[in-house]
Amino acid sequence: MPITVFLDGPRTFHIVSSVSDASDFLFDNWSENDSEKWSAAMNICHLAADGMVEREVARAAFLEAADAAGMRVSAIVTL
Repeated sequence: MPITVFLDGPRTFHIVSSVSDASDFLFDNWSENDSEKWSAAMNICHLAADGMVEREVARAAFLEAADAAGMRVSAIVTL
């Protein structure tokens, strides 16, 4: 299930629809990419991409990292 991450208000957003999207987003759009939550989410996303961890575990880690960074996210995608 896709996750919408709002970057700078409701008009600037990114849709994360796969483990590789989540990993790319963590790498490209995270201002402080050295936090414990960021590192954990990156590692779990890579493990999920390799089939070693369930995608739902990666989703939870991504959401936890986004919450810790103060990012607003939504599991409801509306276009």
